[in-house]
Amino acid sequence: MDKLLWAWSILAGLMLARLGYNELAMPQTASPEITATLLLTGGLLTGLIGATGLCGLLGWVLPRTAEHGGE
Repeated sequence: MDKLLWAWSILAGLMLARLGYNELAMPQTASPEITATLLLTGGLLTGLIGATGLCGLLGWVLPRTAEHGGE
């Protein structure tokens, strides 16, 4: 379940970055530079966090309950 959550966060990051690229291609928006910068930065950062979590380096964020004495 944890790997699926990290994979979805990578996918969400890629979708945010894609929205940022689309924002740059549409000239009729009010401020495409700021919006695209926020979407690209947020998307790539979300994807990086997801990839790090998928590698197992962020296990402290979503600990497994079996490791801590739970069921």
